[in-house]
Amino acid sequence: MRFLTLFSLLFFFVACDNNTVSQEELTNDSPVEVQLSDNPQWEKDNLRLLPIVASEAYLDEQQSVAQYKVLSEALENERFRVSEKKPYGRFTDAGAVNTLTVQNKTEDPIFLMAGEVVQGGNQDRVIAEDAVIAARSIQDMPVFCVEHGRWTYEGDKALNEGDKKIFAFRGYYNVASSEVRRSVATGNQQAVWDQVADIRTRYSLDAGTQAYADLESNEEFVNDRTSYERFFGDKLTENETIVGFVAVSGNQILGADVFGHPALLNRQFAAVLSSYATDALTLGNDKELKPAHLVAFVDGLQADLADEKGFRQDGKLVHYAKLR
Repeated sequence: MRFLTLFSLLFFFVACDNNTVSQEELTNDSPVEVQLSDNPQWEKDNLRLLPIVASEAYLDEQQSVAQYKVLSEALENERFRVSEKKPYGRFTDAGAVNTLTVQNKTEDPIFLMAGEVVQGGNQDRVIAEDAVIAARSIQDMPVFCVEHGRWTYEGDKALNEGDKKIFAFRGYYNVASSEVRRSVATGNQQAVWDQVADIRTRYSLDAGTQAYADLESNEEFVNDRTSYERFFGDKLTENETIVGFVAVSGNQILGADVFGHPALLNRQFAAVLSSYATDALTLGNDKELKPAHLVAFVDGLQADLADEKGFRQDGKLVHYAKLR
């Protein structure tokens, strides 16, 4: 059997007689376990989360990842700025749509996750790939537009003069739905626009500037999503072992997010939960998932990790997303 360099997931076995998945037979030395047993704590309506738990030994090796702060935290600090691209200190439209400049003048490394939406600038954008912005550094980031129809600066009146001069982004809109995240992974701007348009159509969002964040104008959607966020939101209050989740809705696997340390998941959970809840509302159903499908998905996840897929920093896994 091929050895997983960073960690491996448990093998799952289908108990055909009762159509459930059993964890009675599994590798004893695997540092990460997907908890498959039914647990009401992690199930609400059309959303079920399967926690991925890491071993103590694995977490000891991953301590460097625990220090990373996340984008939502960083945007509240005036010493951290996301702005329209400003090469050589002067603003230009050249390449501006698909690149933003990140200035991190704080003492903390900041994790940016593919799929996170920032609001402001000349149009809202979605982060195109995972990255860690080192302390006291400046880095350009690839992005895609998720607000088709605006190219004028929209700055909050509360922004300071420095933010205004560089067309800064201060708004944050969590992690986008899995459909938008998959379109981002294709590297195709039109695919991203198409997915944003599709989700807007589902919720009859005709007004605004064709922005993904216009979802906030649909009261029914916001109320339903908030009910999921309230149910799951405090579940990681004392978490020291969970590093990710496989998200399921009815007979669909929405995807999986694996983080390199519980501390990083804890900081990013609210943003990722918003994505899962959006999926449950737009894609979800109450049908039964076939165990074989779950086995196949986890098998694929295991193979991906064996091939060292996912974003790594200094040899440590920071985040890996496997979308359906």
